[in-house]
Amino acid sequence: MKKLRIAFAVAAAFAGGTAFAHHSFAMFDQHKIVLIKGTLLKFTYLNPHSWISVVGSVDKEAAVGRWDIEATSPSALAGIGIHADTLKPGDKLTVAFHPLRDGRHGGSLVFVVTPDGVAHGAKPADVGIETSAVNPQ
Repeated sequence: MKKLRIAFAVAAAFAGGTAFAHHSFAMFDQHKIVLIKGTLLKFTYLNPHSWISVVGSVDKEAAVGRWDIEATSPSALAGIGIHADTLKPGDKLTVAFHPLRDGRHGGSLVFVVTPDGVAHGAKPADVGIETSAVNPQ
């Protein structure tokens, strides 16, 4: 019985450290928000993090490319109105995100504007972005 308790204690200690490390946001530049307008390639709605893959460019002069944006869990996304069938491949979207610090095409979701013009997540004005700049069309 004592060995079983020790085994559970060790497992809990390792699991706690892994969970804490997993939720680090150090790889994202939290002081910067980038907007991308593009076409949804793929929406992966799963735990622990969902993913939004968009083909587009971050500004009119930049080359078009694929951007993979990490979102939160399905239950948290549902709380902001995004469900498994909300985002469909081919949808025109505007996605605001904190970019990866290393320059790769990816980031952490701030908000997404769906084709109907609804922003899901942070309110654009609350993060200093003009509402007129987020229309996905």
